[in-house]
Amino acid sequence: MNRVCVMLHKCPICKTPTDSAAHGDFPFCSERCRDRDLGNWATEKYVVYDPIFNEDEIEEIEAPRKTIILDLDEPNDAGH
Repeated sequence: MNRVCVMLHKCPICKTPTDSAAHGDFPFCSERCRDRDLGNWATEKYVVYDPIFNEDEIEEIEAPRKTIILDLDEPNDAGH
C-alpha cells in the first residue's frame, strides 16, 4: 500500500492554509512569504536566544590555533 503523507499547516507569515503537496514553498504559501521570512531573519527580527553549543564543547571541537605575524614592511625574500 502506497500512502502519501500530506502535511497541512498555516503559513507562518500570513496564516493562509498550506499543504506540502500543493505548495512548493511549504510551509509558506508563496515565494513572497518565504522571502519576507528570510528578510525577518536577516534584519534580526527573529533571534535565537539560547546558544546552540556550550562554550566548553566549542573549545573541545576547535583545533589549537596558530598566530602568524607578518611584517609587511620587510620583504621575506630579497629577490622579490
